[in-house]
Amino acid sequence: MAKHGANCPKCGHRVDFDTAVGDTVACPGCQAALRVPGNPPDGGTPIPTPESLMATEGGAPPPPGPDDPLIGTCLDEFEIRGRLGEGGMGVVYEAWQPSLERSVAIKVLPRSISSDQRFIDRFVREARAAAAITHANIIEVHAIGNGYDHQYIAMELVEGGSLADVIRLDGPLPAERALDVMKQVASALAAAHGCGILHRDIKPSNILFTKRGRVKVADFGLAKHQGVDVTVTRTGQMLGTPLYIPPEAARGQPLDARSDLYSLGATFYHALAGRPPFAASTSVALAFQHAQAEVPSLRDAAPNVPQALCHIIHRLLAKNPDERYADACTLLEALEHVEVPSSQEAPTATEPGLLRDRRRRTGKSLAGEVARGGRTATRRKGLLIGGILGLIALISVLVAVLGSRGDRSSQAPDSPPATTSTPPGQPAALRTIRFRRLK
Repeated sequence: MAKHGANCPKCGHRVDFDTAVGDTVACPGCQAALRVPGNPPDGGTPIPTPESLMATEGGAPPPPGPDDPLIGTCLDEFEIRGRLGEGGMGVVYEAWQPSLERSVAIKVLPRSISSDQRFIDRFVREARAAAAITHANIIEVHAIGNGYDHQYIAMELVEGGSLADVIRLDGPLPAERALDVMKQVASALAAAHGCGILHRDIKPSNILFTKRGRVKVADFGLAKHQGVDVTVTRTGQMLGTPLYIPPEAARGQPLDARSDLYSLGATFYHALAGRPPFAASTSVALAFQHAQAEVPSLRDAAPNVPQALCHIIHRLLAKNPDERYADACTLLEALEHVEVPSSQEAPTATEPGLLRDRRRRTGKSLAGEVARGGRTATRRKGLLIGGILGLIALISVLVAVLGSRGDRSSQAPDSPPATTSTPPGQPAALRTIRFRRLK
């Protein structure tokens, strides 16, 4: 079959096709999975055009349907139940593992590249690299296999979407949330680098979230052990995603842990600003900008980001690796010292969550005021009652004194006084107080 080609709609790289229409191939520039529907010209082989290419990496998952032959079948013991998405190195399905009674994710290498040993090696390398690292923020690999000529990886099912989804649907991350996610990714990279493994493809679509919001770093397909130089493929194409590629990779130079940190900086520049640090129509132009162009000010793009966090992002994006943080542990230490003003301290009317926080705080404040007010009222009531009783006692004494004078000067001694309901001989003041209480 004669080769035909078109430019990748994601990075602009030239993609040559020698497979049937409908097959999936990987772009050599950005590794996006591309499908070629195409319409055959009269009497000829289908020629793909740029408009017919559809990149699915990082986008909404293709809808499962009867045209997917794997759904409803088994790969070894794994029962394929539905399609979750499509990435640069295959299609991801949800599957059921009956032996352990759990749902898993199954990543299947496309048939169109499953005969290429380079892609097979990369696929296996992804599984082994992730399995070699035990860390809460790295996706867990359960098994690799080859069922009915389908190379697959069975891994932890992560259902909370990706950072790419969050940016696309909700826009830039608040600085407080971005800082938290960045710490978790840096922690994962510290663990990987500690095992001598470079990720080499840190980007928003490879940062996943569990339903509870925990970060899971995925897709170690480009991972390599430090000291092994596989920066370029045998065809001379760069590996990695051009939007987040470190300058040394763009120049074809060896990579190390600081290269992952550059990609991390580019990723979180995107997360905070809502756009990547550089944009261009082709992967070559993007690579040139990462290698040569000055990084636009993050502070200008996102004025609400604290200066300390902007400084960290720009240091990660230094052209010279020696000017970046030495390793992920050093980066983590710097991140721990960043203070982001809590969003609860300055809520705005446009943020429902903050309004709820304000209401909760206001409710607590009101409750405190009510409690304090109740205690104050009780004290005041006690003082008032004491004052009234004292006044009554004083009046009673006066009445008793005046009454005794009246008794002695009375011209009718047989008329009893008004307070003679108590036994004779009891003090007049006490008799008067008792009388008034009965009233």
